[in-house]
Amino acid sequence: RKHFDIHDQYERVFAYVDHHPELAPWRPYLHRKMGEHCLDILGKPDRLPPADKAEFFRRTAMLFRRHAPQGASVPAKLRVLESSYAAYLIKRRAVQAKRRLRRKARQVRQAAMRGIRRRWSALASDPALDPGLAVYSAFSHRGVLGDPAAVYYKAREIAPHIRGVWVVRNKARAKQLPADVEYVVLHSPEYRRLVARATFFVNNVNWPGALVKRPGSVHIHTHLGTPLKYMGADLLTKPGARQGFSVPRMLRRADRWDHSLVANRHSELVWERAYPCHFTSARTGSPRNDVLVDADPDLGLAVRARLGIPADDTVVLYAPTRRDYRRGGHVDRFDLARFAEDLGEGHTLVVRLHPSLAAGPTRGLGLTELHRRGIVVDATDEPRVEDVLLASDVLVTDYSALMFDYANLDRPIVVHADDWAAYTASRGAYLDITAEAPGHVSRSYEELASLFASGSWRDEESARLRARFRSRFCEFDDGRAAERVVRTLLLGEPGWAPESLESQAPHRAALTSGT
Repeated sequence: RKHFDIHDQYERVFAYVDHHPELAPWRPYLHRKMGEHCLDILGKPDRLPPADKAEFFRRTAMLFRRHAPQGASVPAKLRVLESSYAAYLIKRRAVQAKRRLRRKARQVRQAAMRGIRRRWSALASDPALDPGLAVYSAFSHRGVLGDPAAVYYKAREIAPHIRGVWVVRNKARAKQLPADVEYVVLHSPEYRRLVARATFFVNNVNWPGALVKRPGSVHIHTHLGTPLKYMGADLLTKPGARQGFSVPRMLRRADRWDHSLVANRHSELVWERAYPCHFTSARTGSPRNDVLVDADPDLGLAVRARLGIPADDTVVLYAPTRRDYRRGGHVDRFDLARFAEDLGEGHTLVVRLHPSLAAGPTRGLGLTELHRRGIVVDATDEPRVEDVLLASDVLVTDYSALMFDYANLDRPIVVHADDWAAYTASRGAYLDITAEAPGHVSRSYEELASLFASGSWRDEESARLRARFRSRFCEFDDGRAAERVVRTLLLGEPGWAPESLESQAPHRAALTSGT
């Protein structure tokens, strides 16, 4: 009956709010979340014994009525808490029946759409490919972002005869695009006509499964940075990390790649192992890192000004990654308010959550409030992560791939690895980042705070570790990656290998773990 403790916990939360009038605006949000949370527990088949569910409902309903904000309307999905448990059961069974019907209808629609798309692809295969047409997408059609954006803008500069068109998820995303960017909405008639004729396809994730790769088209996959955690086929050994994720389907989509961009030979080895498909690794560097290699101090200052950060402050960027071993993906590693206070005057703590956590409760109940009170700066919604990196003086992260990008700035990095064993057991890793770190490693909050209090975060040992890390993982990043992609893969010009590239092939033994 441990789940009954949730009622006592919410009682304490509301008691705290009652004693702090300045938190009154949060009461409607907390009231709604409490109802949703308790109904979620009640609805899960493995959370409560059947004999306890009626009592759990009654306690929840009583709590919901007791702490209802005055004059606030009750969302439709929570009105069941104003009725009886019998009414809840009737409504739940009706909802389950509707879901089954919707699922069946969706399966029928999807089967019909697959047939339509196959016929469309057969019809669309007749038009000749346009060698001057390139299609771009990033982060599942979110906008002009990441490596594809860097390639797009460089192509506009040095290959203006290649028309670039972006694919966006919906019209709401389209409204956020720059005015001079041409776009189509995913799965629209314009989209289908576009992908039937385009020669070049540039993306940092896979294109939809319905897209048929035509002979003569060129698919360029940029990835999402240098891999630390297991990816692709390697997830077959980590069932907890691939819930809702089909490895065979992903490999079928990856088999459309012609070129896989890599910033170092570590990435080349990993991608060829994780994606055993028919592509060629292109040692171009990461296009989005060009702006980091050629870091403009004025750009960093402009970002600080936009975020309200004093120009002379030491900016500490904290960028944690998600956890596969925890429902929801987020685990609080330490008290952000305490860390901001311990950093002291003249320091600003900037927090950027993993994109998958942007809409989660972590922000609603914690980070958003700290940002509102001016204790930290929440930069999770900043569209260009490169801007956030440029604005910071030091990166604190756990196992985020951002550390490989940030190393191009040659600024201090601290790895906070307090749950490394749990992380590697659940997700897997290609190297031991605690042994090959780009800076000092902390395994507790006390160690992390001590690194900053003593100034060790930027000492000579930190610089030595960073130099070793940069030599391995910033290998092909020379500030000309985007130009290299355009000239070699879009224009077919030879002789554009990175100057630092050695001629020998990578050794398979370079993967230090993960076998």
